[in-house]
Amino acid sequence: MPQADPLRSRRPRHPAGRLRRAVARDLAERGTRGFLRKAVGRLRYHAQLARYELNLRRLTGGLSRARIDRPVFVLGVQGGGLTVLARCLYRHPRVVYASGNSEWWAGPDEIHNCPHIRDLPEPLVHRSFHFKNVTSAVENHPRFGYQRSWLYAVDELLSEHRKTAEDADEGTTRGLHRVLRKLLTAYAHDPLTARIVDMSQLYTIQVPYIARMLERFSPMFVIAARNPYAVCARAVAKEYVAAHGCPFDDPEMKIACAVEHWTNSFRLALDDTRGLPRLIVRYEDFMADPEAVVREIDSFAGLEFDARQIPAPGQPFPLGSLEDNKWYPLRAGENERYLKALDPALVRALNARAGDLLKQLGYERIEA
Repeated sequence: MPQADPLRSRRPRHPAGRLRRAVARDLAERGTRGFLRKAVGRLRYHAQLARYELNLRRLTGGLSRARIDRPVFVLGVQGGGLTVLARCLYRHPRVVYASGNSEWWAGPDEIHNCPHIRDLPEPLVHRSFHFKNVTSAVENHPRFGYQRSWLYAVDELLSEHRKTAEDADEGTTRGLHRVLRKLLTAYAHDPLTARIVDMSQLYTIQVPYIARMLERFSPMFVIAARNPYAVCARAVAKEYVAAHGCPFDDPEMKIACAVEHWTNSFRLALDDTRGLPRLIVRYEDFMADPEAVVREIDSFAGLEFDARQIPAPGQPFPLGSLEDNKWYPLRAGENERYLKALDPALVRALNARAGDLLKQLGYERIEA
């Protein structure tokens, strides 16, 4: 399946006409009130991201006073339930994330691909067709094209994205420290006591690299697992698709990629966090008792529990939020819809490659 070249510059035809049609469509679908709310939300979104570079604290020299303290990295794979879990942490009044805090808790939240963090050192950036941030640094791979999401940890691409402590250099380290201080300066209620939480999945296979660059700040790691049969089946169905820039549609290749990516991600995360502050949590436990899991994470991270962290009625999304289907009510039955239609080939592949990980993470083995 041919993949469009994301590096080619294309000037849209008749942009004014497109804008008029988009406005007319939005008005018809949402009504005047809904249209205005969406417009105000977009303004809030862009203003929130702009704060990263332009804010009063930074203008008055606050950047040098921001204190990086035990940043928390939530590790896992896309589609593993990380978003709702991380949002519980973002709603803590002391937490800062890639674009906000407890008052604006549902914005872009992965440092590795945030559009407004343009000064993140290149080795820490996750580039993929899916994220619309491909540059000439990304190879047009003969099998994978420019897509890297749910592919960066497959056997063939792992060495390209895997980083260890030996890869840490002074320039990248300095750049990462500056980005974290800018986040604290821009978004923290109090930059002296705030804690940074991030959920960049790429860093799941780069723990020693991140740990070395942040070793004087004592980084902490939360490994968030979800039933691997369900999450790999989800990847086959939803990640390896043309809309995400996936250039292949062979079912066997999709299964192989999903199993390789999941297994390599979690094997490295579990191995690399030994000896570091780490906590392992499971999506299924969170869905059964959100408060218990959030309290466990808060205790691990040294945060006092706040009841507002738990999804509940009467917690409207802030204007300009993203993915407003990922909060309350929690979406029960997400695993079951994949588990009841499992491909036996996926079951066999996962059992063969990741049987030990299933046991380590507390998941029951399924037989094809």
